[in-house]
Amino acid sequence: MEQKDQIIEIPDSLLHHIYKYDQSLPLLATSEEELVIDPTTRSQSNALKSERVTFSSTHDQRVLATITRANRDEISPAIIFQHGSTPLGRFSWSNRQKLIHDWALNGLTVVAVDAYGFGSRELPDDRGRLRPQRPDLLFRTRDQRIQAVQDLMRTVDYLQERDDIDSNCIGYLGISMGTRVGVPFMGLDTRVKVGAFFVGGSGSYARFDTSDKEWEHLAADEIMSFNLTDPARFAGLTAGRETLCANGKGDLLVGPAAAERLQDAFSEPHTNIWFDGGHGETPDLVFQQARELFTKAFTSN
Repeated sequence: MEQKDQIIEIPDSLLHHIYKYDQSLPLLATSEEELVIDPTTRSQSNALKSERVTFSSTHDQRVLATITRANRDEISPAIIFQHGSTPLGRFSWSNRQKLIHDWALNGLTVVAVDAYGFGSRELPDDRGRLRPQRPDLLFRTRDQRIQAVQDLMRTVDYLQERDDIDSNCIGYLGISMGTRVGVPFMGLDTRVKVGAFFVGGSGSYARFDTSDKEWEHLAADEIMSFNLTDPARFAGLTAGRETLCANGKGDLLVGPAAAERLQDAFSEPHTNIWFDGGHGETPDLVFQQARELFTKAFTSN
């Protein structure tokens, strides 16, 4: 077995400790109304409402998110959306605006979060992105992944403070990097009742290459960092809650072996979907299947 493939047995208690934070930390939340534009007519939609919200997280960070919901006086379930590794952050969902609007009109509140280091929270380096040839970012990327998980936990803290959200009906949808940080999030935070994870995996594509002599002194740290943040390590902690994995048959970035390693790590109840397409080509039908999973889970709650 190569050193990079070594698995370190890390007890659940240690994982919980590393990701744990002070839940008494004040949220200091802000909210600003935003216009909702119908992507078909390009006119303002009065059937929906949107907010740009911020709230405090760990390490003096502030989370930014866009909340879209029906313009009705009702309490609704919430789905946290986490984007992939893109500088657009939460705005990368702009090509899914019609889908988000449909979900909101049908009674789901969609919460699109900017991950630490992305979108409006972008930083002057590549922490959090897939840079196997940048071992100098090892510790920053490790910390980014842990921060992203804690930010998602703080998002749940925030949603539970709102009187228009059913705190017993919170779900999660992550794509690519959103899967990488989302599986640990759901595994560790039992307040999340159902999760959908798209085009993610567990493999070398998201690790650092320390084979060069200049970086060989980081080999052991790379293995430890991988084991502390690898989504496959956390997937089994979702036992008893519905999960779904969707992967592309033509995904050249993740690859079938990495996808299957993550898929196989989940506890039941779990569903796997394989679609025709590559890493950035998740079809609308798969999103529809995820929505059906959320609706079923919340209806039976």
